[in-house]
Amino acid sequence: MTFKELRNAVGMSEQDYVHFAALDDETEIRKLDEGSHPRQQALVEQLAKLDATIESAVIAEIDAYSLRSERDTILVRFLNEDDFALYEPDLFEDLGSANVHNAFIRRVKRAIERLGGQAEIAFMDSPFYEAWLGVNDFDDSRDLRIAWARQQMRGLSK
Repeated sequence: MTFKELRNAVGMSEQDYVHFAALDDETEIRKLDEGSHPRQQALVEQLAKLDATIESAVIAEIDAYSLRSERDTILVRFLNEDDFALYEPDLFEDLGSANVHNAFIRRVKRAIERLGGQAEIAFMDSPFYEAWLGVNDFDDSRDLRIAWARQQMRGLSK
């Protein structure tokens, strides 16, 4: 896989990658795309490690999906780092950004669909979710985020 393909596979734009790898600017991306960056091997390995981390998280998610009796599922996608870090701190520590989380969610969706299941993506709206928690006197949990998302999606389809 080329550097650019790997960068795209993990869901990083050029600007995201400059920040992730602590590069000076986007001109270094062109060198990486051409295979001529002085730290080429180390930076490719860093991305490959992140790609493997995403794949491990996908496998864990598919294992959990396989244990459930439902063939349809809701995947909650975080749109910003703050929500991602707040609601899924362990996964945030592994993946590091909402954009990489997007790549993870897309891979999980494809894997579930390959297994014959149906997956829908719901976008986290934390102020609305937090209000819903408060009205119902619930404490946050992954299952409640999914229940909230399912309820929101049903409401939108009416």
